[in-house]
Amino acid sequence: MHSYDSVESLIDGERESNIHVECSRPVTMRALDTVRGLYKNRRCAFYLRSDRGFDRDSVRSYLRFFGALSGTRADAETAIDHFGLRPVASKRIGKLDDEQRAMVNFARMSLADPEICFIEYPLGYLGSAARSLTLRWIAEASERGTLFITTGQPLRDALLMPGTAWWMEDDRCIAAQTETGDADGGSPIPESAQDPQQDDAEPDEVQVVKIVCKSGTTTLLFDPREVDFIESINRANYVSVRGQRYQTALTLDELEAMLERFGFFRCHRSYIVNVQKVAKLERFTRNSYNLTLSDAAQSTIPLAKGRVADMREHFGL
Repeated sequence: MHSYDSVESLIDGERESNIHVECSRPVTMRALDTVRGLYKNRRCAFYLRSDRGFDRDSVRSYLRFFGALSGTRADAETAIDHFGLRPVASKRIGKLDDEQRAMVNFARMSLADPEICFIEYPLGYLGSAARSLTLRWIAEASERGTLFITTGQPLRDALLMPGTAWWMEDDRCIAAQTETGDADGGSPIPESAQDPQQDDAEPDEVQVVKIVCKSGTTTLLFDPREVDFIESINRANYVSVRGQRYQTALTLDELEAMLERFGFFRCHRSYIVNVQKVAKLERFTRNSYNLTLSDAAQSTIPLAKGRVADMREHFGL
């Protein structure tokens, strides 16, 4: 298992890589200090949750100021259009909601043409459309050579961005992975998890499939049609149903074998998705794909590049 003893050693050891860390605010501030020291001679842009802009400035004047300050040829009007800020360009920043303020900050960062971007909780305030715009900008900037270091987000969000997602345990930073590795490899599927259609059951026998989960001391049984997606995070597997997550003792390999005939697909080594719930497949760059679901939260989950062709072939997408 790839790990580092601290967030400082992670940033130093992965200095030419995009890293995305699920961590607390104090760890974020330690990471910020490390980035400032390590990259002090490079062009950096920073965005913390406490960065709310100048309340009395309009969006346009604020971005023009930072465009001039950057010394680049970046155009504030282009950034306004790119980040969907045209409807609020003349509005005072103090009148914006949290999502709009976040987009102003991303626009501000883009104007600096940064070599290094440090962002705290990058997707936290964003709805589906704004999230797509932001992920596209991160993916495209990363392909042009910008390094991204993000902190504070849940691991699910970290997995959506180019680079490696990390989680913390007793101050150690551990690279995110599942217990079985990539979707095209890993352990053999136990006999108990094989598709019931391959068993010795009578042809007319009704096969009832329920996914067993726990909520506190209560055991829950979910019909596959209720499930939006399944994810593996921090060595545990969770079933997402109507916006709530429930832990299951089943492995992803077992769940994949059990649910494939119900229209589920292993879209990433850490995710199984109910394809009936997929509303949109987005490609940000040639190596970056995500799925947006039609659940209540409009969840976004990663689609591995190596799984795109299989998904299109099996489901006609």
